[in-house]
Amino acid sequence: MNIVVIDDEPKIRNGLVKVLSAHYNEKYSVVSFEAAELAFKHMEDNPVDLLITDIRMPGVSGLDLIKKLRDANKEVVIVIISGYSDFAYAQRAIELGVKRYLTKPTNIYDLFLIVEEVEKNLIDKSIEEYSSKIEVSNLIVKKAVDHIAKNYAKKISLKSISEELYVTPNYLCRLFKSQMGVNLSDYITHYRMDKAKTYLMDIRYKISEVAELAGYNDTKYFSSTFKKIYGVSPIEFRNGKFSNKWEG
Repeated sequence: MNIVVIDDEPKIRNGLVKVLSAHYNEKYSVVSFEAAELAFKHMEDNPVDLLITDIRMPGVSGLDLIKKLRDANKEVVIVIISGYSDFAYAQRAIELGVKRYLTKPTNIYDLFLIVEEVEKNLIDKSIEEYSSKIEVSNLIVKKAVDHIAKNYAKKISLKSISEELYVTPNYLCRLFKSQMGVNLSDYITHYRMDKAKTYLMDIRYKISEVAELAGYNDTKYFSSTFKKIYGVSPIEFRNGKFSNKWEG
């Protein structure tokens, strides 16, 4: 987790950094600034999860910083630590989405509880995002499988399916292999061969017709692929000479 501390009082600023770093065994990145402008420049180029700031400082105030930051970053959690308990400031802080308003001197354990709550929320969010990615990944693979089932007799490939699903071929290939345990191109081949077995059982179809129904324009290539997978030619399979090397 990335934490930024802003306070124009060196003793308080350095004390917060020291206490947070020591308590969490430097598990978190904690950086500090004496002025709001410097902190904002840092946050423009670096991810920040938690901002701990004073409210009244020379130059740009904490409230001004918060408003500016909220316009650019809606996600950062903000905690105010201030020597002022002015209701108007607290009210404005709440309007700007500040999580907590702590007054000085601050009970450091209250701050620890806030930090740990922020970390828990970040973990929960990461888990939720990961779960969403898994759901999306499963949906993509399901759509790929459905596409193959509907179009196996046509000219299909990794490229054509990835274009249909609006993903890159490399991504689809990795995703399909990770979830199905077989390369997409191999899956297409075996799916077609499995369909070919069904067609071969119907003697009304010539071998060339079976090949075409299974998605192959080249009968010789179809026959060699069939034999490579099942150990017998399409004709031998039709005549009952069948040894299944692969169960699709």
